[in-house]
Amino acid sequence: MLRGLILHHHIWAQWDWNLGLGQDTIQTFSYYVMGDIFTYPSILFHESQMAAYYSIMIVVRLFLAGLSFIFAAKHLIRTNKQWTILVASFVYMYSGYASYVTFAHPFFLNPLIIMPLLIYGLHRAMISDKYGMLSIMTAWALFNNFYLGAIMGLGVAIYWVIFVSVDRNLFKLTKIIKVIISVAAGALTSAVLFLPSFYQLTVSTRSSSKLANGMTWYPLSYYFTLPGLSLSDYARPYWVTGGFLAIGLIGITWSIRRFKKYKIINITLLTGFIILLSPILAALMNGGSSPSNRWTFLLMMPIAFTVIFMLNHLRELTSHDFIWWTVVGIIVTFSLFAGNKFKFTYDLGSVMVIYFATLLIFAIVNSNQNLRFKTSILATSLILVTGLNAVIMMRDRHTNQMSSTTSTLISSQTAHQLTNTQKAYKQISKNDTHRTLVDGQLRTYTGKSPADNLPILAETKNINSYWSLQNSSLNELNSSLENNTSNPNDTTNTADFRSLMLRYLGVSRLFLNDDESVPNGYEATGRQINSQTEYVANSTVPLIYKAAGTLNTAQFNSLSTSQKETALLSNLVTNKKSSNPDTSLLSKVVQIKTNLLPTNADKLTKTQHISVSTPTTKLTPTTITWPTNKSIKGYELHAQLTNIRYSAGSFSERHKKALDYYIENHNEEIMMAGQETDLRYNPTLYNFSWLRKNVMSYAATTGEFDIGLNYDGVSNTFNQTGINDLSFYTPRSSTTLNLGTITSTDEDNNSISLSLPTSGKTSFDITLWAVPTGKSVDKTIAKDKAAKDITMTKNGVTAKYTSSKSDILATTIPYSKGWHLAGSKSALPKVNKGFIGIPVHKGKNNIKLIYRTPLLTMGVFASIFGIIIIGLILIVERFL
Repeated sequence: MLRGLILHHHIWAQWDWNLGLGQDTIQTFSYYVMGDIFTYPSILFHESQMAAYYSIMIVVRLFLAGLSFIFAAKHLIRTNKQWTILVASFVYMYSGYASYVTFAHPFFLNPLIIMPLLIYGLHRAMISDKYGMLSIMTAWALFNNFYLGAIMGLGVAIYWVIFVSVDRNLFKLTKIIKVIISVAAGALTSAVLFLPSFYQLTVSTRSSSKLANGMTWYPLSYYFTLPGLSLSDYARPYWVTGGFLAIGLIGITWSIRRFKKYKIINITLLTGFIILLSPILAALMNGGSSPSNRWTFLLMMPIAFTVIFMLNHLRELTSHDFIWWTVVGIIVTFSLFAGNKFKFTYDLGSVMVIYFATLLIFAIVNSNQNLRFKTSILATSLILVTGLNAVIMMRDRHTNQMSSTTSTLISSQTAHQLTNTQKAYKQISKNDTHRTLVDGQLRTYTGKSPADNLPILAETKNINSYWSLQNSSLNELNSSLENNTSNPNDTTNTADFRSLMLRYLGVSRLFLNDDESVPNGYEATGRQINSQTEYVANSTVPLIYKAAGTLNTAQFNSLSTSQKETALLSNLVTNKKSSNPDTSLLSKVVQIKTNLLPTNADKLTKTQHISVSTPTTKLTPTTITWPTNKSIKGYELHAQLTNIRYSAGSFSERHKKALDYYIENHNEEIMMAGQETDLRYNPTLYNFSWLRKNVMSYAATTGEFDIGLNYDGVSNTFNQTGINDLSFYTPRSSTTLNLGTITSTDEDNNSISLSLPTSGKTSFDITLWAVPTGKSVDKTIAKDKAAKDITMTKNGVTAKYTSSKSDILATTIPYSKGWHLAGSKSALPKVNKGFIGIPVHKGKNNIKLIYRTPLLTMGVFASIFGIIIIGLILIVERFL
């Protein structure tokens, strides 16, 4: 995109058909990519050098973070002991935050570069009446990323309030107005990216999430673990990336003991500590969404400053300092090992050794004159010890990276292989309106986003793409269809490989790994691309079409999930009261009556209620069966789970159930065998082991659990993420699982086995639906009248359609207010729960849909205005 703009002088399209089902380019890429100035030099390098460039820029970011801190520290703290700033820079650069994002999200290192300069700019404005740097750094912070910029803005605002509260001489109306103007100028300058991406946030999937994931307080285990997180990033609950290095924690304790002398720093640290205690405050710092504590990078600068202050007065320590440090060390040690289920590991033990080794150095410094270190030896010792601590911190979360079987890093050779081979997926024609689904290509590198964005390089229109601000209208559609694979960062995902849903979305080609079941209606072409097999569909719903029937929203909502999916193939769903539904395929959807084994073997019902408490030795319902029904052979089997509830139970309940199960299960084995079966049977040891593993357990309090189903070798799982899963947390009480094609009517194969949580109480209702997938689907799709001459353009799409009356055409173009019909000022209607509709009049219609990024034009003019204001501020500072 940058090469096209700079080298070929043409700007990119505002709408990209290759981002999922189609998405605004600027809204998508501005969030993490466009605002990152460290990606811009990449245009000077060849594609073959991108992996090396990416890795080198991580080191450059770290170096610049340290340089930025040193620059700010030298201007804000007057000291003739320059080595103290160097030691403090280690604390700033190599915290748990940096050790995590360096490997996972290098872009998140940028705030560590920006924040010291932003704080320095504020100080310069307040003390010296120089406002230019504050404006420039505000612009960079918000241009870089509005989300991280908002966190930094909140942090600076809190610091500014503390600053002027402590020094009332700075609390002057004229100074406050000038600060506001300079910050506003910076914000305006960033508007070209800030406004479109902020608007997208308001209409994204994340905007509908509950504040703090519905939490008022964290689980009790969080508070026990919190002290240990000050020295280690081992657990990282709720994104608390602590690991302030040993000397950082020592500096905090030293500074708090001198609260009045270093009031600004200490109030800042105390404010941060209070925010850490409350998920609601953490959520507010996170833009009013999940209780993520990414904001803790804001604490690194004041913590590093406490180290400088302390080292400048290192020979003035008292016995009370060492008493407090020892007490803190004992508390942290207990918390550290409790959070690790009381297991001793090298990384946890080593950070405590570093902590007490640092105290030993301090003790020697304050001993009698004969044992005292010279300044050069002292500086070298602390740099070496702190450097070692930094190495331990950087490897703390990444020991698995050294293993070829567990590493989540890939070689540059593999990266180039993956990117280069994407061209093999490319569509034959750019104007092909069909879409594609490319299965995850990372395979062994599994996770929440397994290379979903790779096919963008191939221009395949892959429906499965991962980014932070997903379209809430698409989420509305996927929620309505209970897409089991949907999540807030990948709204459509694989559509659970549901045949009708894929064909409705226009997916004509599938590229599947060998371990995936093939949706009915897709046939193998015999081609293998990148070790994946290509499948094609006989027919799919057109991009723009006149649906055979119509349904109003109330009628659509009354249908089951499987019926909704079927109805969308040939019906337009609108808010209008009138309807004329096409039910030719809908009437073929079958609800299957089932038995529940072993508790309800003789009674056939449409809905089975499952209620199980585990662990238990009692018989539990684990199998669902149904009688032979030849008419549904070849159909797709859906299991709809409703009224899903799960309770882990209290700690005492879980403890008692686990111990009772251990004892009862052993006794049953003895009865079956007629003799002792396990000489290692030891209830006392089991009890001790269970307590050790579970006393600080997170899983029992987060609400996370799985329900698995297996039919004829096809497995599918409903995973309820826990409240600690932050942006991925999506509480659901119902879902629909695709169990593949009904391949046999043999009674021996007419069964589903359940896999339930190993502990706690689980309950839900389950109904089975058979969805037609054969030639009747092709006939139904053929009823839809496709528009002619559909052509995708740079910022829109054109088509022709002749209508017998005024009507609304359906599309599978994701709804956005950026779309409008040429020649019309009216907003386009939303249809089918997530797509734009196109009003047409009687007769011939030359349709021209145009897309414009919402607020982009306003953002461009605001940025120009902001640059002018900053220019005037700099001129005034220089010449007046």
